[in-house]
Amino acid sequence: MVISALSILNAMELFELDNIYTNSLNPENTLVFSILFLLLLSEPVLYKSIQDFFNKIPKTNAFLILLSVGLVIFIVSLGTLNTQTEKDLGNLFLSNSALIIFFFTLSFNSYSFLKEFPRKLFYGTVLISGFLLLFSFLLLNFIPEWSGRINPLSILILSLLSLFMISFVLILLGKKLKLPLFSITIILCLFSARFFSKNSDHYQLILKSTNVVRPPMEKYIYEWIKNRTDLIKGEKDKFPIIIASSEGGGSRAGLWSFLVHSYLYEKSNGKYFEENLLSLTGASGGSVGNSMFFVEAQQALLKHTKANFKIRSDSKTSVLKYKASAIYKENYLSIALLSLLGRDLFKEITSLFDFKNRGQLLEEQWNSKYRELFIQKKGEDVLEKEFLSFYKSVIDKEGVINGEIIPPLLLINTTHTQTGNYNVISPVTYSHLRPLTGLNDFLENLQQSYPKKSIAISTAMRINASFPYITPVGEIQKKSESKMSYSDQYADAGYYDNIGGTVSKGVEEVLKKVLQDSFPLLQDKIKIKHLIITNNEERSIIKTQTQFDAPLTTLRNVRYGHTQEIIKKLGNSYVVKLKPTIIPLSPPKSLFGKVEKEVLLIKPVLPLGRYLSTVAIRSIEARLGKVKPELDAILTTK
Repeated sequence: MVISALSILNAMELFELDNIYTNSLNPENTLVFSILFLLLLSEPVLYKSIQDFFNKIPKTNAFLILLSVGLVIFIVSLGTLNTQTEKDLGNLFLSNSALIIFFFTLSFNSYSFLKEFPRKLFYGTVLISGFLLLFSFLLLNFIPEWSGRINPLSILILSLLSLFMISFVLILLGKKLKLPLFSITIILCLFSARFFSKNSDHYQLILKSTNVVRPPMEKYIYEWIKNRTDLIKGEKDKFPIIIASSEGGGSRAGLWSFLVHSYLYEKSNGKYFEENLLSLTGASGGSVGNSMFFVEAQQALLKHTKANFKIRSDSKTSVLKYKASAIYKENYLSIALLSLLGRDLFKEITSLFDFKNRGQLLEEQWNSKYRELFIQKKGEDVLEKEFLSFYKSVIDKEGVINGEIIPPLLLINTTHTQTGNYNVISPVTYSHLRPLTGLNDFLENLQQSYPKKSIAISTAMRINASFPYITPVGEIQKKSESKMSYSDQYADAGYYDNIGGTVSKGVEEVLKKVLQDSFPLLQDKIKIKHLIITNNEERSIIKTQTQFDAPLTTLRNVRYGHTQEIIKKLGNSYVVKLKPTIIPLSPPKSLFGKVEKEVLLIKPVLPLGRYLSTVAIRSIEARLGKVKPELDAILTTK
């Protein structure tokens, strides 16, 4: 309870809210003091002294009952004072503080209370409550979609309490049977999990058939330029060729990437995608945003229409401006947590039954939300389509490139778990090109074992954004030269390169070589622009680390340092940074429908994770408004 209250206090400081709580209390110092005090209470002599002090107070029981009732009424009354302003955080802090006092006083008098409470009724209540929680946990595991409507923290607590209840039952049965049943079960689970995990197909990726023959990258880029030759020659100034790279960082990065692309598309009436964009790549959440944008823009291109990325003002989510925001308003964390501690854990231990893993459930959530916002035709799951199928309109079965408009290259990255090598899921081949040497071709490796097979674009997005433990690594079963079965495993792209700049730099070098060899007269008419969509994570050397902290600090910072090096190589001219942006809170209405004149402002924290609040999403949309001049400069031909 102390940690919960101080977390709220810390949130108020992060939001830069100025009130009596933030002025009087420091979260870090108060936490240290509270921990020391609680440790002192673990000393029996001190605990007994405080308990005796309480017992010496006249009419202690009556006072405690009145205090407890008063605290409960106080907490409930605070809950009714919802003003949708920063005062709500202050009220929440007061509520948690009142709960601390409530349980603190109860802890010194609970024994006398329990002595008067019927023993059988007490234990019966505890057991019934525990089994009800366990039943709810099991029910949600059978229908995981329901957990998406529940707060992730509540799901985590429910899962842990249910596992504790199972452990409690095993301990009780062990006492009855006079066996260490709990210890035996844990040991058996560890051994069975190790045995079954090597042979399980639970995390195997679903493969899809494809007839698309991938052309070489340099040939594709040649046709892409040739397709735009008249446009390039017709420009008064230089024609911008845009290579986009999106940094990883969970849902916030995905939304930021999707919003930036959406704005550029809407601003240029589709020309950004149809004429200027050569390639999109990135890592983790940023690449998911790239992919969702690409899918919708390409679908519109195939239908000879323009994509619409904005929300109608009369819709139920009209507080948000873009469809991307509505997609990322979804709770993508609760189902993953439930599966991690529930059905997937059960599968790891027993290998019984077949059901979808948490990675596949994430794909279903993406499909469902995308279909709701973008697709008019029922039963059409675009994100479930095979990756190369998005290029079959311009690449025939022989690998020949032809089409009215050749779309940009969508390059989705992932990291090979066993070797740490970077893999690229690409619509073109590139292993023979020196600028991309060392980057493994995912589809080439896959088709060596499974000819004419590929994966869905949602599966590519998922293995690119495999947040540690929350999303499982994807597996593809293979056989070694000695005929031994094993699985290639693919994890988050951010382990290796958290912005995809390695790939973008390679694409730039291939583009320059094609221009030099085949279009020398167009070189002076073209300006290559690296659009870098990144998070504003700036670190500085603030203090010397202890010898204990230094190794962990190095590991934590090395990916950040690598990302900054790549950004410098690509150039800083067109870096679009995401920053927490101050927004007005929704003004509350009075009983007479009048809006208060005072508009309160807040600067939300943008968390790294799979769950964004509406306030955080509105802040990201507000940031898009701040960077419009920078984005407009990307589209200019000067």
